[in-house]
Amino acid sequence: HYIDTTGEQNWILSSQADWADKFEDSRLLLSAGIAQMYTTGEIAANFALETPGIDTLDILVLWKGAPTTASTETIFTNLLSDSFFLEQNQYVQWPPPQGYEVNLPGVHQTALTLPWGGTSHPVWFKDDHRVANVKVLGGVFDRGLMEGVVQISQMVEEQIKPLPEAEAKAALAEQAAALKADMPPRENQRVNISIDSVHASGPLASVDVVIRGTCNYKQTGLLQAYAAHRLVIGEPDVVGFGSACQAFGHRELFGTLKSFGLVSDPKIS
Repeated sequence: HYIDTTGEQNWILSSQADWADKFEDSRLLLSAGIAQMYTTGEIAANFALETPGIDTLDILVLWKGAPTTASTETIFTNLLSDSFFLEQNQYVQWPPPQGYEVNLPGVHQTALTLPWGGTSHPVWFKDDHRVANVKVLGGVFDRGLMEGVVQISQMVEEQIKPLPEAEAKAALAEQAAALKADMPPRENQRVNISIDSVHASGPLASVDVVIRGTCNYKQTGLLQAYAAHRLVIGEPDVVGFGSACQAFGHRELFGTLKSFGLVSDPKIS
């Protein structure tokens, strides 16, 4: 089996294209992107899909804290790749990089977000017969940091992306090195919060789901541990390419996060 925490869309798509059939033929699971930034939002989306008539998922993923060195590097990795959302079961490319203002559940202020490379959700739900449309926005609560990411994204789009591949990668590596982040302090339960919000709708139905959590890196570690445990003791629910929820069940994953005090009950309205 193969699991990882990397939910960047370019990796999800390439792993699916290159390895899905081989893993399926071997009756093994290929599940990338098992992490708070992807899986907790997927859990919220699956709660929404329990309502009949839903075909559209509008997903927001936000967390508070400083990204690790590896997380910072993934931001730059995304910048040379095209990103897509799902519209009527087809991938549609996001417009050139820009920030998107969103309303936060339970907060008067808006937050600045990005498509974050498209995320893994459009890929996971593309072959779900219930779902036709998926858009995801995300990032961190720190507006200053997000404004910097937006500026860098626009600069890369205009100045670096048109370069030959080798030159573009070298120029991007230089930018990443200049902004390399130190390892952040240990997560604080009261400070490092997360919000996963889904506005789900269909022609005649709608439902909103919000999962409030804390310590997003702890959530990621626990999700990885649970996935490994399930694979050691038995078979996943799917083989080949699959998300954490497809492989292990969204209610089972949610129950694990809740049992360790990392998420609240979903607010469904």
